[in-house]
Amino acid sequence: MEIRIDRDKCVSGGVCAMFAPRVFDQDDDGVGVVDNTAPAAELAAAVRSVLWRCPGHAISVHEPSR
Repeated sequence: MEIRIDRDKCVSGGVCAMFAPRVFDQDDDGVGVVDNTAPAAELAAAVRSVLWRCPGHAISVHEPSR
C-alpha cells in the first residue's frame, strides 16, 4: 500500500491525523503528511476510512502491482 497526500488539495483539517495517527501527521503549516509509508496490515482499515473523511479529498492509496 502506497499512500499519497496531494499538498495542493489538503485543507489542513487534520482528519487524517485524527483517525489514523499511526500513519498520518501534520507539518508546521497544518498540511497532512504521511509519517508511516509502509503501515502494517492492521492499519489498512483506518487508512481507507480517512480516504472518504478527508475534506479536501487529498489522500490516495495505491496498491502495488502483483
